Amino acid sequence: MANRGKRGQFIIIAVMLVALMIVSMGALMHNAITYYKHEPWEEYSTLIGDIEINSRKLVELSLASYTNSIGSITIIETNLAKWEEDLVDAYPNRGVTLASSGAQMLNSSQSSTNTATSNAQASFTLNILSIGLEGYTFNVLTSLTLSIKSVTTVDSNMTQVIAVVTSETGMPVTDLGETNFKVENATKVAVSAAYDSASVLEYGILHNGPANATIEVCDQRGISVVVSQM
Repeated sequence: MANRGKRGQFIIIAVMLVALMIVSMGALMHNAITYYKHEPWEEYSTLIGDIEINSRKLVELSLASYTNSIGSITIIETNLAKWEEDLVDAYPNRGVTLASSGAQMLNSSQSSTNTATSNAQASFTLNILSIGLEGYTFNVLTSLTLSIKSVTTVDSNMTQVIAVVTSETGMPVTDLGETNFKVENATKVAVSAAYDSASVLEYGILHNGPANATIEVCDQRGISVVVSQM
């Protein structure tokens, strides 16, 4: 009988412990649901994404301005400083701050391979103190590369240039036409696109300029790059 009584007491204690755990879990879940319900996480996630996208667009815009001789090489630093100020003013009650570093733009060319690249890059650190987000970092790199693969004289008046245009992803840039290419001293320029045997998109540029003409391409973002053929 004593053993049976002890066993009954043990069962009662176990039931009470389980009940206590259920009550505690219920309170914890209630607090969590209430917290997440009132915190606009989706809104903040959208805000972070928008800041990243607009930071990238600003770097692209700076590079486009520079490569089209609209701004100096320091335009990227000027634009980013203004962007950081605008964010603070736009979200005064959320503690949004953005700091950029390592901003630079470069134009490089390799005469031996008839290749030129325009690129810009910057690193960012984002804080949103109203949600406790500090030290969130992301990097932006944007570039445009023009590579001349071959030059063929079609006749005494026309020259055929085969070129490849790639972005910062290393993938070919599509949807370029005659308005995207300029050829030195050429009055006639026709552009076609086709894939080579390795499935790389190539542009055929038929023009009546010099055989070793300077060729410029400008993509849909407004970024330009120039190859001066040797």
